[in-house]
Amino acid sequence: MNSMTGFGRATLSLPDHLVLLEVFSVNKKGLEIVFSAPKEWQAFERQANSFLKKSLERGRIRISISVEQTKVDENAQGLFDKDVMEGDLSELKSFIEEKGFACEVTPELILQLAQARNRESGLPKLEDILSELEKTLSNATLEMIAMRKEEGSSIFHDLEERTNSLEEMTKRMEEGSKEMASEWKSKLLERLNKADLSLNSEDDRVLKEVALFAEKCDVSEEISRLRSHLGQIRETVAQEGSIGRKLEFLLQEVSRELNTFCSKSTRTQCTSIGLDARAEVEKMREQSMNVE
Repeated sequence: MNSMTGFGRATLSLPDHLVLLEVFSVNKKGLEIVFSAPKEWQAFERQANSFLKKSLERGRIRISISVEQTKVDENAQGLFDKDVMEGDLSELKSFIEEKGFACEVTPELILQLAQARNRESGLPKLEDILSELEKTLSNATLEMIAMRKEEGSSIFHDLEERTNSLEEMTKRMEEGSKEMASEWKSKLLERLNKADLSLNSEDDRVLKEVALFAEKCDVSEEISRLRSHLGQIRETVAQEGSIGRKLEFLLQEVSRELNTFCSKSTRTQCTSIGLDARAEVEKMREQSMNVE
């Protein structure tokens, strides 16, 4: 069992840059992959998506690639190189005047030229580092998957304990529901006697009422289905791969059977156990929403 929450990080050292690749994962019904990277490497998104789809089935995955320049040009001074800037301005001015326009050098123009120069990051071409970038993504993804497995193991043990608790509650509900019809029959006759109505236990009208009540309060089917669903939950959590949706469905069915049981029960003690079981199922459903 895997959780859908995880995080992985890996680095790639280039001659002039340090690449930081991070993979985040949170819960989602399906699989969604979001990619962000420098514009020079945007084409890597296709390979990254294809790689992750081989390993993951559910979750919202975010791949983030950031780059830090590690080698600084020792000849660069201040915000920009003065000689380079003067050359750029001279070329720009000549070009504009040749087109018949006036050229006015303003602080805004100088700043735009400086920013244009700084945007030349000097990142290597994607095809030159593709294999290294793929290995870095693999390392980050493996770390994220390991975290998902670790949290999934915690969820597994929690669900296992709660399933044990539900099976014990089901047993108590079954034992507490025995002879409900006979008990109700005795109470019915007692009320009739107190009302001075001359009816006995063999009267057809009494027997009919008892039969109708016995049918309404029969919880044997609910108990049987509860045991079946809980058994399927045990089998499901032990399976490999994506089990979250099936687990959510089974817990929904368990909750439905408990609702029916509580509506049929005429004993406060049994109803109380059923309500406690519903609370336990809700906690399991919250956990299952983060299962892959």
